[in-house]
Amino acid sequence: MTAPLTMPSHMSFLSVLRRHGLWPAALSSAVGVGMVAYRLDWSQSASYAFLVWNLILAWAPYVIALAARVLMLRGHGLRVLAPMAMAWLALFPNAPYLLTDFIHVHQRPVVPIWFDVALMTLFVATGWLLGLLSLEVWKQWLEERWGRRTAWGFVGVTSVLCGYGIYLGRVERWNSWHVLTHPSTLFTSIGAHLREPLAFPYLTSLTVFFGLLVPLSYVAYEALVARIRRPRTAS
Repeated sequence: MTAPLTMPSHMSFLSVLRRHGLWPAALSSAVGVGMVAYRLDWSQSASYAFLVWNLILAWAPYVIALAARVLMLRGHGLRVLAPMAMAWLALFPNAPYLLTDFIHVHQRPVVPIWFDVALMTLFVATGWLLGLLSLEVWKQWLEERWGRRTAWGFVGVTSVLCGYGIYLGRVERWNSWHVLTHPSTLFTSIGAHLREPLAFPYLTSLTVFFGLLVPLSYVAYEALVARIRRPRTAS
């Protein structure tokens, strides 16, 4: 088990940003927003403007995770980090959720479909990257303190909850903030899902699909990142 890390300087904060992918995520997001703006001007239609909002929602768990990582490195414990972890968990499905936006891709006037496929793929890839980067923060912290088995258990449970959250968003049209604005109605719906999961189309399939895809992609991500970071010292 690794000893807790400390972060004494402003420069170390910049190293946290570099280590957890801020610059590629920001560049990819900027290119995606630019493509949406170009498409709006090209087609004079707001068909894919919703992607920008969905991308902002995908950034939310990543920003929380970055803030949490800074606090982790400054030695803060569960009292500070637990509320942040709960907020992150509620928002985390917004990142992989972008994959389901492919349902909106079809031939539209003026703009060729290959452009829309490329646009959607960029947003999906960016959202997925933001999700993996934010998941890495919590997994790394758990592994430092409670070991690899606990950390991977967290990844597995989080992935299943993420799949269920995507079901709530895509099929039942719940939003992350409804946990604060409509908690009783939301939890009544969740209770019904727990009692009779087979009565709700797509509940099981979406939950299982993302419950497997997220950890499998994280395994690939972690292997790639370990290979890239091997010569570097840990931040």
